[in-house]
Amino acid sequence: MEKVAFALDVVDGWPPVATEHVWCEKTDAGYRLKSSPFFIKGLAVGDWFSAEPDAVNGCVFDFTVMESSGHSLVWISDHAGPDLGQYEHELLDLDLGIEHLPQFKHYAVDVPASADPEAVNELMDRLESLGFAMAFPAWRH
Repeated sequence: MEKVAFALDVVDGWPPVATEHVWCEKTDAGYRLKSSPFFIKGLAVGDWFSAEPDAVNGCVFDFTVMESSGHSLVWISDHAGPDLGQYEHELLDLDLGIEHLPQFKHYAVDVPASADPEAVNELMDRLESLGFAMAFPAWRH
């Protein structure tokens, strides 16, 4: 496995970083994503994608998903709402993967293809109603 760097478009200070590194497995014709991205739209765990890192800075600027894994990706931020930590067990009970950037109060949630879409939607709706900011950068359920 290797970390692949992605250049990010920062607008009005978000995301709070200009580059994100994600774990990938190199394949003959591209990469397979192994970790949930915090700021890269359109990719989810297990996706197979093609990309050519920039020759100057090594960052990926564009990519093409060649085969979707069926996973979805949800971003949850708790800037103004309650602490998501008290709800993590509910996410884990649905077999969702959670990665956290505590300094930004930002979570990347992996929703496997096997997850119950109705149960996931109900939980996401409830979290949003509690004041969590939600985004669905790769929703396939």
